[in-house]
Amino acid sequence: MDYKELLIKSLESDKYYDNTDLRMNRNYNFMLNNKELDQYLRFKEEYKSDLKIETSLLSWNSKKIYLYKSKELESKINDYYNFFKNDNNKEIDKEVLLGILCSELEGTLQIEDVKTTRRQIEDVIKNNNPNNTNDKIIINMLNGFNYISNTKEFNKDTLKELYNILSNGCLDKEDEIKDSYYRNDKVYISNYEGCPVNQINECMDSLFEYINDNLDNKDPYIRLLLPFIAHYYLIYIHPYFDYNGRTARMLQLWIFMLTNNMDVLYLSEAINDNKNDYYKAIENTRNSRNDLTYFITYLINLINLYIVVDKNINEIKNEIESEGESISLNELHYLKRIIINKNIKWFNYKKFNEFEGLDITKQGSLKILNKFENRGFLKSKTNSKNEKVFILNDNILKYEIK
Repeated sequence: MDYKELLIKSLESDKYYDNTDLRMNRNYNFMLNNKELDQYLRFKEEYKSDLKIETSLLSWNSKKIYLYKSKELESKINDYYNFFKNDNNKEIDKEVLLGILCSELEGTLQIEDVKTTRRQIEDVIKNNNPNNTNDKIIINMLNGFNYISNTKEFNKDTLKELYNILSNGCLDKEDEIKDSYYRNDKVYISNYEGCPVNQINECMDSLFEYINDNLDNKDPYIRLLLPFIAHYYLIYIHPYFDYNGRTARMLQLWIFMLTNNMDVLYLSEAINDNKNDYYKAIENTRNSRNDLTYFITYLINLINLYIVVDKNINEIKNEIESEGESISLNELHYLKRIIINKNIKWFNYKKFNEFEGLDITKQGSLKILNKFENRGFLKSKTNSKNEKVFILNDNILKYEIK
């Protein structure tokens, strides 16, 4: 087996082959056995190439933390930059920022199956009066967002402070970390083990050094990837007993802020809509001896989808306002969720409530949907069960959603 030839073929393909493609997918005509796959992964890890980016991050179960500039990843990154080529106005008003924050909170909580709704989040944020554990988590997330918005130093102490804020009053006693920076016992993440305790400190120091060394990197490619690398690495090391995922997603947002790149919004909402793919991307990277290409390609592709959705929403909003009409933030949020879930095709009021995360009556849902139909956002018909079902009117979309 010529592993160099296989790697080059993967790099030049529209899809950077993962382990499933190489072992079980006849579409690519690969059927590597366990030994061959392991040899290929080790070859890929050691191979020297101009298309390879090797980080200085320490690994405890592989030789390197790295990625390749595959054709697939390069294409996604080019799409990302093209979205902003002609955007000169990126001002975000207070009301829109509240919507972004609510989206981020709602998404990251739902990723971890914390039951809440957008309305509950808005109420807790406005009143700052937590009534239960879920409300406390929301307040902690809000305080964490405020903390990273005002903290320009990323180091051992500031990350610990962020973790303390996010986990405040929500951890079981055995999961609390009081007199140290990191956990003092082993943890398991699904079928994987976290970093051995005696290596956590050294590995985390390599994260602080790597991020700070590259925050001002002149290569926009590297600066764009930093937040994703930090996100994966924190999950990989798993320095805490609990709240690693939540901290990793907030860390990603923090690094975006530190690189002055706030084009990426609604990321947790996006991940929540693709939760299985999110965990699969982590698995693909972990199972490939920490080849970050999989995780980063997944996130860039996801961000591109949401950028297109947001651009469509903004066009719809501007067109409505140009006609002297108005549309509320809640209505824009509902419409956005409909656009994101357009692959569902025809949906009834129950499915609408499900992907909107709403807990309202049939009458309340149909009131929203009928209003959207009257505005030309939706089309409807009566199905064989004699119920009214709806579908997005694609004519309202200026930008194609792939």
